[in-house]
Amino acid sequence: MRRFFLGLALTAASVALLARLIDWRTTRAALQAANPLLIVLAVTCLVLSLLAKTLRWRLLLPPEAGVTTPRLYRILHISFLLNNVLPARLGDVARVAMTSRQPGLRFGHVISSLLTERVTDTITLLAAFVAISPFLPIPDRYGAWLYIAWFLLAGLFLATAGGVILRRKIAGLSGRLARRHRWPVARVVRDEAGSFGEGWRQLFSRRHVLRIWGWSGAAWIGAFAINYLLMQSLGIQTPLAVAVLLTCTTNLAMLLPSSPGYIGVFHLAATLSLAPFNVDTSKAFSFAILAWLVNVLPVSLLGAAFLLAGRESISLSLGRGRALPEIAGPTAPES
Repeated sequence: MRRFFLGLALTAASVALLARLIDWRTTRAALQAANPLLIVLAVTCLVLSLLAKTLRWRLLLPPEAGVTTPRLYRILHISFLLNNVLPARLGDVARVAMTSRQPGLRFGHVISSLLTERVTDTITLLAAFVAISPFLPIPDRYGAWLYIAWFLLAGLFLATAGGVILRRKIAGLSGRLARRHRWPVARVVRDEAGSFGEGWRQLFSRRHVLRIWGWSGAAWIGAFAINYLLMQSLGIQTPLAVAVLLTCTTNLAMLLPSSPGYIGVFHLAATLSLAPFNVDTSKAFSFAILAWLVNVLPVSLLGAAFLLAGRESISLSLGRGRALPEIAGPTAPES
Protein backbone atom coordinates (compact mmCIF):
# COMPACT_ATOMS: atom_id res chain seq x y z
CA MET A 1 0.00 0.00 0.00
CA ARG A 2 2.86 2.39 0.79
CA ARG A 3 4.36 1.70 -2.64
CA PHE A 4 1.00 2.54 -4.25
CA PHE A 5 0.74 5.93 -2.50
CA LEU A 6 4.41 6.64 -3.20
CA GLY A 7 3.71 5.95 -6.86
CA LEU A 8 0.81 8.39 -6.86
CA ALA A 9 3.03 11.02 -5.23
CA LEU A 10 5.79 10.54 -7.84
CA THR A 11 3.23 10.71 -10.62
CA ALA A 12 1.76 13.93 -9.24
CA ALA A 13 5.23 15.47 -8.84
CA SER A 14 6.19 14.48 -12.40
CA VAL A 15 3.01 15.94 -13.87
CA ALA A 16 3.47 19.16 -11.89
CA LEU A 17 7.04 19.56 -13.10
CA LEU A 18 6.07 18.90 -16.71
CA ALA A 19 3.26 21.45 -16.49
CA ARG A 20 5.82 24.12 -15.58
CA LEU A 21 8.29 23.13 -18.31
CA ILE A 22 6.15 22.75 -21.41
CA ASP A 23 4.12 24.92 -23.74
CA TRP A 24 0.89 23.06 -24.50
CA ARG A 25 0.28 24.85 -27.81
CA THR A 26 3.69 23.86 -29.14
CA THR A 27 3.16 20.29 -27.95
CA ARG A 28 -0.27 20.07 -29.61
CA ALA A 29 1.07 21.50 -32.87
CA ALA A 30 3.93 18.99 -32.92
CA LEU A 31 1.54 16.07 -32.37
CA GLN A 32 -0.82 17.28 -35.11
CA ALA A 33 2.11 17.46 -37.56
CA ALA A 34 3.36 13.94 -36.79
CA ASN A 35 3.89 11.61 -39.75
CA PRO A 36 1.18 8.90 -39.51
CA LEU A 37 3.07 6.41 -41.69
CA LEU A 38 6.05 6.40 -39.33
CA ILE A 39 3.67 5.94 -36.38
CA VAL A 40 2.14 2.89 -38.08
CA LEU A 41 5.65 1.49 -38.64
CA ALA A 42 6.40 2.08 -34.96
CA VAL A 43 3.29 0.12 -33.93
CA THR A 44 4.37 -2.68 -36.28
CA CYS A 45 7.76 -2.77 -34.57
CA LEU A 46 5.97 -2.97 -31.22
CA VAL A 47 3.95 -6.00 -32.30
CA LEU A 48 7.06 -7.73 -33.68
CA SER A 49 9.01 -6.90 -30.50
CA LEU A 50 6.32 -8.48 -28.33
CA LEU A 51 6.25 -11.54 -30.58
CA ALA A 52 10.02 -11.91 -30.12
CA LYS A 53 9.57 -11.64 -26.34
CA THR A 54 6.88 -14.32 -26.44
CA LEU A 55 9.11 -16.68 -28.44
CA ARG A 56 11.88 -16.11 -25.90
CA TRP A 57 9.47 -16.73 -23.02
CA ARG A 58 8.44 -20.08 -24.51
CA LEU A 59 12.09 -21.14 -24.66
CA LEU A 60 12.49 -20.25 -20.97
CA LEU A 61 9.67 -22.64 -20.01
CA PRO A 62 10.08 -26.44 -19.93
CA PRO A 63 9.96 -27.83 -23.49
CA GLU A 64 7.59 -30.62 -22.45
CA ALA A 65 4.98 -28.19 -21.09
CA GLY A 66 1.69 -28.18 -22.98
CA VAL A 67 1.46 -24.42 -23.47
CA THR A 68 1.54 -22.92 -26.96
CA THR A 69 3.22 -19.73 -28.11
CA PRO A 70 -0.12 -18.13 -29.19
CA ARG A 71 -1.52 -18.69 -25.69
CA LEU A 72 1.55 -17.11 -24.10
CA TYR A 73 1.16 -14.17 -26.48
CA ARG A 74 -2.43 -13.68 -25.31
CA ILE A 75 -1.40 -13.93 -21.65
CA LEU A 76 1.36 -11.36 -22.22
CA HIS A 77 -1.09 -8.84 -23.69
CA ILE A 78 -3.62 -9.38 -20.91
CA SER A 79 -0.93 -8.83 -18.27
CA PHE A 80 0.09 -5.57 -19.97
CA LEU A 81 -3.54 -4.44 -20.03
CA LEU A 82 -3.90 -5.08 -16.31
CA ASN A 83 -0.61 -3.33 -15.51
CA ASN A 84 -1.85 -0.30 -17.44
CA VAL A 85 -5.19 -0.03 -15.64
CA LEU A 86 -4.60 -1.55 -12.19
CA PRO A 87 -2.22 -0.51 -9.37
CA ALA A 88 0.62 -2.50 -7.79
CA ARG A 89 1.65 -4.29 -11.02
CA LEU A 90 -1.25 -6.73 -10.66
CA GLY A 91 -0.81 -7.62 -14.31
CA ASP A 92 2.42 -9.41 -13.41
CA VAL A 93 0.60 -11.34 -10.69
CA ALA A 94 -2.14 -12.31 -13.14
CA ARG A 95 0.49 -13.34 -15.68
CA VAL A 96 2.02 -15.76 -13.20
CA ALA A 97 -1.40 -17.09 -12.21
CA MET A 98 -2.66 -17.61 -15.77
CA THR A 99 0.55 -19.26 -16.92
CA SER A 100 0.84 -21.54 -13.90
CA ARG A 101 -2.54 -23.06 -14.75
CA GLN A 102 -1.28 -24.30 -18.11
CA PRO A 103 -0.57 -28.05 -18.54
CA GLY A 104 2.86 -29.15 -17.36
CA LEU A 105 3.75 -25.86 -15.65
CA ARG A 106 4.26 -25.08 -12.00
CA PHE A 107 4.60 -21.80 -10.13
CA GLY A 108 8.37 -22.29 -9.93
CA HIS A 109 8.66 -22.71 -13.70
CA VAL A 110 6.86 -19.43 -14.34
CA ILE A 111 8.70 -17.40 -11.70
CA SER A 112 12.08 -18.60 -12.95
CA SER A 113 11.11 -17.75 -16.54
CA LEU A 114 10.21 -14.20 -15.51
CA LEU A 115 13.44 -13.79 -13.56
CA THR A 116 15.50 -15.03 -16.48
CA GLU A 117 13.63 -12.56 -18.69
CA ARG A 118 14.83 -9.80 -16.39
CA VAL A 119 18.40 -11.12 -16.60
CA THR A 120 18.45 -11.16 -20.40
CA ASP A 121 16.71 -7.77 -20.64
CA THR A 122 19.15 -6.16 -18.22
CA ILE A 123 22.22 -7.57 -19.93
CA THR A 124 20.90 -6.65 -23.39
CA LEU A 125 20.22 -3.05 -22.35
CA LEU A 126 23.60 -2.80 -20.65
CA ALA A 127 25.32 -4.02 -23.79
CA ALA A 128 23.34 -1.58 -25.93
CA PHE A 129 24.18 1.36 -23.67
CA VAL A 130 27.88 0.49 -23.66
CA ALA A 131 27.84 0.19 -27.45
CA ILE A 132 26.20 3.58 -28.10
CA SER A 133 27.86 5.64 -25.34
CA PRO A 134 30.81 6.77 -27.50
CA PHE A 135 28.39 8.02 -30.17
CA LEU A 136 26.11 10.13 -27.97
CA PRO A 137 26.45 13.86 -28.81
CA ILE A 138 26.19 14.94 -25.17
CA PRO A 139 27.47 18.46 -24.36
CA ASP A 140 30.08 18.78 -21.63
CA ARG A 141 27.65 20.37 -19.19
CA TYR A 142 25.68 17.09 -19.10
CA GLY A 143 28.74 14.90 -18.57
CA ALA A 144 27.88 14.33 -14.89
CA TRP A 145 24.57 12.75 -15.87
CA LEU A 146 26.41 10.27 -18.06
CA TYR A 147 28.50 9.23 -15.06
CA ILE A 148 25.33 8.80 -13.01
CA ALA A 149 23.91 6.59 -15.76
CA TRP A 150 27.06 4.48 -15.71
CA PHE A 151 26.78 4.16 -11.93
CA LEU A 152 23.16 3.00 -12.10
CA LEU A 153 23.86 0.54 -14.88
CA ALA A 154 26.86 -0.82 -13.00
CA GLY A 155 24.54 -1.51 -10.06
CA LEU A 156 22.13 -3.37 -12.34
CA PHE A 157 25.01 -5.35 -13.80
CA LEU A 158 26.25 -6.40 -10.35
CA ALA A 159 22.75 -7.45 -9.30
CA THR A 160 22.35 -9.49 -12.47
CA ALA A 161 25.80 -11.02 -12.14
CA GLY A 162 24.98 -11.99 -8.57
CA GLY A 163 21.92 -13.87 -9.74
CA VAL A 164 23.93 -15.71 -12.38
CA ILE A 165 26.67 -16.64 -9.90
CA LEU A 166 24.12 -17.93 -7.40
CA ARG A 167 22.13 -19.90 -9.95
CA ARG A 168 23.61 -23.24 -8.88
CA LYS A 169 22.77 -22.59 -5.24
CA ILE A 170 19.23 -21.64 -6.22
CA ALA A 171 18.86 -24.71 -8.41
CA GLY A 172 20.17 -26.92 -5.59
CA LEU A 173 17.56 -25.77 -3.10
CA SER A 174 15.16 -28.57 -3.98
CA GLY A 175 17.75 -31.25 -3.24
CA ARG A 176 18.45 -29.87 0.22
CA LEU A 177 14.77 -29.65 1.00
CA ALA A 178 14.25 -33.22 -0.13
CA ARG A 179 16.99 -34.51 2.19
CA ARG A 180 15.98 -32.52 5.27
CA HIS A 181 12.17 -32.56 5.29
CA ARG A 182 9.41 -35.09 4.65
CA TRP A 183 6.32 -33.09 5.68
CA PRO A 184 3.58 -32.39 3.10
CA VAL A 185 4.16 -28.62 3.22
CA ALA A 186 7.89 -29.12 2.81
CA ARG A 187 7.20 -31.40 -0.14
CA VAL A 188 5.22 -28.62 -1.88
CA VAL A 189 8.08 -26.19 -1.26
CA ARG A 190 10.56 -28.79 -2.48
CA ASP A 191 8.59 -29.39 -5.68
CA GLU A 192 8.27 -25.68 -6.41
CA ALA A 193 11.98 -25.13 -5.70
CA GLY A 194 12.75 -27.98 -8.08
CA SER A 195 10.60 -26.48 -10.82
CA PHE A 196 12.24 -23.09 -10.22
CA GLY A 197 15.69 -24.60 -10.65
CA GLU A 198 14.57 -26.43 -13.77
CA GLY A 199 13.28 -23.23 -15.33
CA TRP A 200 16.36 -21.22 -14.30
CA ARG A 201 18.60 -23.72 -16.08
CA GLN A 202 16.86 -23.03 -19.39
CA LEU A 203 18.77 -19.75 -19.70
CA PHE A 204 22.07 -21.63 -19.66
CA SER A 205 20.96 -24.56 -21.79
CA ARG A 206 23.24 -25.08 -24.79
CA ARG A 207 20.21 -26.13 -26.77
CA HIS A 208 18.39 -22.84 -26.30
CA VAL A 209 20.97 -20.22 -25.33
CA LEU A 210 21.54 -18.80 -28.82
CA ARG A 211 17.84 -18.58 -29.60
CA ILE A 212 17.04 -17.04 -26.20
CA TRP A 213 19.61 -14.29 -26.60
CA GLY A 214 18.77 -13.89 -30.28
CA TRP A 215 15.07 -13.26 -29.55
CA SER A 216 16.05 -10.96 -26.68
CA GLY A 217 18.19 -8.89 -29.02
CA ALA A 218 15.43 -8.81 -31.64
CA ALA A 219 12.88 -7.64 -29.07
CA TRP A 220 15.03 -4.73 -27.95
CA ILE A 221 16.05 -3.77 -31.46
CA GLY A 222 12.33 -3.42 -32.09
CA ALA A 223 12.05 -1.17 -29.01
CA PHE A 224 14.92 1.01 -30.24
CA ALA A 225 13.26 1.25 -33.66
CA ILE A 226 9.99 2.41 -32.07
CA ASN A 227 11.65 5.42 -30.41
CA TYR A 228 13.68 6.28 -33.51
CA LEU A 229 10.63 6.16 -35.81
CA LEU A 230 8.54 8.25 -33.41
CA MET A 231 11.25 10.90 -33.14
CA GLN A 232 11.50 11.03 -36.92
CA SER A 233 7.71 11.32 -37.21
CA LEU A 234 7.87 14.49 -35.07
CA GLY A 235 10.83 15.95 -36.96
CA ILE A 236 13.28 15.35 -34.09
CA GLN A 237 16.54 14.76 -35.92
CA THR A 238 18.80 12.82 -33.58
CA PRO A 239 21.10 9.82 -34.13
CA LEU A 240 19.91 6.26 -33.53
CA ALA A 241 22.10 6.22 -30.41
CA VAL A 242 19.68 8.69 -28.78
CA ALA A 243 16.78 6.30 -29.41
CA VAL A 244 18.74 3.58 -27.60
CA LEU A 245 19.44 5.94 -24.70
CA LEU A 246 15.74 6.85 -24.50
CA THR A 247 14.84 3.17 -24.28
CA CYS A 248 17.28 2.68 -21.41
CA THR A 249 16.19 5.76 -19.42
CA THR A 250 12.44 5.22 -19.80
CA ASN A 251 12.71 1.56 -18.84
CA LEU A 252 14.72 2.50 -15.76
CA ALA A 253 12.08 5.10 -14.87
CA MET A 254 9.37 2.47 -15.10
CA LEU A 255 11.05 0.58 -12.28
CA LEU A 256 10.02 3.43 -9.97
CA PRO A 257 6.67 3.37 -8.19
CA SER A 258 4.03 5.17 -10.24
CA SER A 259 0.36 5.22 -11.08
CA PRO A 260 -1.04 2.55 -13.45
CA GLY A 261 0.37 2.96 -16.95
CA TYR A 262 3.46 4.82 -15.67
CA ILE A 263 1.70 8.14 -16.30
CA GLY A 264 3.92 11.11 -15.50
CA VAL A 265 7.05 9.18 -14.59
CA PHE A 266 7.47 7.83 -18.13
CA HIS A 267 6.71 11.22 -19.68
CA LEU A 268 9.17 13.08 -17.46
CA ALA A 269 11.96 10.56 -18.12
CA ALA A 270 11.45 10.75 -21.89
CA THR A 271 11.25 14.55 -21.91
CA LEU A 272 14.35 15.10 -19.80
CA SER A 273 16.32 12.46 -21.72
CA LEU A 274 16.03 14.58 -24.87
CA ALA A 275 17.08 17.81 -23.14
CA PRO A 276 20.85 17.34 -23.66
CA PHE A 277 20.37 17.03 -27.43
CA ASN A 278 19.01 20.53 -28.08
CA VAL A 279 15.42 19.32 -28.42
CA ASP A 280 12.79 21.86 -27.37
CA THR A 281 11.12 20.79 -24.12
CA SER A 282 7.61 20.97 -25.55
CA LYS A 283 8.62 18.96 -28.61
CA ALA A 284 10.33 16.43 -26.38
CA PHE A 285 7.11 16.18 -24.39
CA SER A 286 5.17 15.56 -27.60
CA PHE A 287 7.49 12.60 -28.20
CA ALA A 288 6.82 11.38 -24.65
CA ILE A 289 3.05 11.50 -25.21
CA LEU A 290 3.30 9.75 -28.57
CA ALA A 291 5.68 7.08 -27.27
CA TRP A 292 3.36 6.43 -24.31
CA LEU A 293 0.34 6.09 -26.57
CA VAL A 294 2.12 3.73 -28.97
CA ASN A 295 3.44 1.53 -26.15
CA VAL A 296 0.22 1.45 -24.11
CA LEU A 297 -2.81 1.61 -26.40
CA PRO A 298 -2.11 -1.23 -28.91
CA VAL A 299 -1.13 -3.80 -26.26
CA SER A 300 -4.04 -2.79 -24.03
CA LEU A 301 -6.57 -3.01 -26.88
CA LEU A 302 -5.28 -6.44 -27.89
CA GLY A 303 -5.36 -7.55 -24.26
CA ALA A 304 -8.98 -6.39 -23.96
CA ALA A 305 -9.86 -8.16 -27.21
CA PHE A 306 -8.38 -11.43 -25.92
CA LEU A 307 -10.35 -11.07 -22.68
CA LEU A 308 -13.60 -10.33 -24.51
CA ALA A 309 -13.03 -13.30 -26.80
CA GLY A 310 -13.13 -15.47 -23.68
CA ARG A 311 -10.00 -17.45 -24.55
CA GLU A 312 -8.33 -16.58 -21.24
CA SER A 313 -9.75 -15.91 -17.77
CA ILE A 314 -8.25 -13.80 -15.00
CA SER A 315 -7.73 -15.40 -11.61
CA LEU A 316 -5.18 -14.94 -8.86
CA SER A 317 -5.31 -18.65 -8.04
CA LEU A 318 -2.61 -20.91 -9.41
CA GLY A 319 -4.97 -23.84 -9.73
CA ARG A 320 -4.50 -27.34 -8.31
CA GLY A 321 -5.49 -25.98 -4.91
CA ARG A 322 -2.55 -23.62 -4.48
CA ALA A 323 -2.75 -19.99 -3.50
CA LEU A 324 -0.67 -17.35 -5.17
CA PRO A 325 2.09 -15.97 -2.92
CA GLU A 326 2.85 -12.30 -2.94
CA ILE A 327 5.53 -11.35 -5.45
CA ALA A 328 7.74 -8.63 -4.05
CA GLY A 329 10.25 -6.37 -5.69
CA PRO A 330 10.26 -4.33 -8.87
CA THR A 331 9.98 -5.91 -12.29
CA ALA A 332 11.69 -4.83 -15.47
CA PRO A 333 9.90 -2.88 -18.08
CA GLU A 334 7.87 -4.66 -20.78
CA SER A 335 8.72 -2.53 -23.71
